[in-house]
Amino acid sequence: MPPENASAALLGALSKLLTETAAAPLRLEVAGIEGIRATQVALVDQLSDYILPRLVQLDAPVIVVVGGSTGAGKSTLVNSLIGERMSESGVLRPTTRSPVLVHNPADREWFLPDRVLPELPRTSDLANRVSALRVAAASGVPQGIAILDAPDIDSIDEGNRKLAAQLLAAADLWLFVTSAARYADQVPWDYLRQAAERSTSVAVVLDRTPHDAVTEVRGHLARMMTSRGLSDSPLFTIMESPTDHEGLLPATEVSPVLNWLKDIAADPQTRWTVMKRTLDGAIRYCVYRAHDLADALEAQGAMAADLYGMVDDIYGVARDGAGTAVANGSLLSGELLSAWRDFEQSGDLLGLFEKKRFRKRLADGFSGRNQRGADLLATAGAAVLALAVVQAESAAE
Repeated sequence: MPPENASAALLGALSKLLTETAAAPLRLEVAGIEGIRATQVALVDQLSDYILPRLVQLDAPVIVVVGGSTGAGKSTLVNSLIGERMSESGVLRPTTRSPVLVHNPADREWFLPDRVLPELPRTSDLANRVSALRVAAASGVPQGIAILDAPDIDSIDEGNRKLAAQLLAAADLWLFVTSAARYADQVPWDYLRQAAERSTSVAVVLDRTPHDAVTEVRGHLARMMTSRGLSDSPLFTIMESPTDHEGLLPATEVSPVLNWLKDIAADPQTRWTVMKRTLDGAIRYCVYRAHDLADALEAQGAMAADLYGMVDDIYGVARDGAGTAVANGSLLSGELLSAWRDFEQSGDLLGLFEKKRFRKRLADGFSGRNQRGADLLATAGAAVLALAVVQAESAAE
């Protein structure tokens, strides 16, 4: 039987991993940084949307995310499984913008905004016209599971694609829907490969299958699943069938999928097995990929150290050049040289070195009490400033 809650040590470690992953600075444009930034986003989403909420609520209903390609019939399948129209479907693409999560009325408390996908805005828009999660109750959903209709994974809308990926990463069970015409497309198999890599619980529905092609297509799809590490995943086939006036498929076509979901929902041990496999795989994935992020941070640190070293070297040369110009007298030219000669020829320089009251004379010699001395001081200051600006601009360039 499933435990009541996760250990405090595990929750603490994964919470720390989330905090440090989200805060990791990846600002420098080093080789491969875009892929690492995508990994950072994926880790944050996986930890915050699925792992930590699931660890806190191990006895919550299993979330079944229905995902797949454009035109595979996901929304029609979801509506048919539930027995009523809960998710919009149609020929215009992209269809689903608002993902729809449908649960049994008895499970309502598990799906409050702060308990599942807390970062995703909520909506009550039945037309699915906004990118937010719509949560609804329906008695056709078996108690103990919830069904979430996700956007198309290959949608022409980038926001839909990103949202689909986020929702699939938050699933206890992936129900992938494809069609006889689209089952070999690359995009769905990229997602299925990720599912296999993470040991995610997954089932595949071959939808809209012509009667005369079912043997060939199903056999080919089964071989593809086996070759990609999904031989243990259930494969359901739904024949190409007309829908009724409410847009629902015949009950005989969806009953194998529905009965399978009911079996999962009815047995706590089965729910725990499905959820634990996905949860273990998700944690393992995050830990492994965190090493990639740590390596990237080391590379960022090394690059930053190189950049700081280059800046120190370049500005060190500029600083030394300015000091040399002051020390060797090369700064004494132009207006500064003229001001120095005026000061020297005036006799004020000689007067500074008279023995009596030398300190006071020196201060007065370069102050407002001696105009030529004040002019010399101002001209020297301007010359040093100009030299510093030239050296700094050269270093910056």
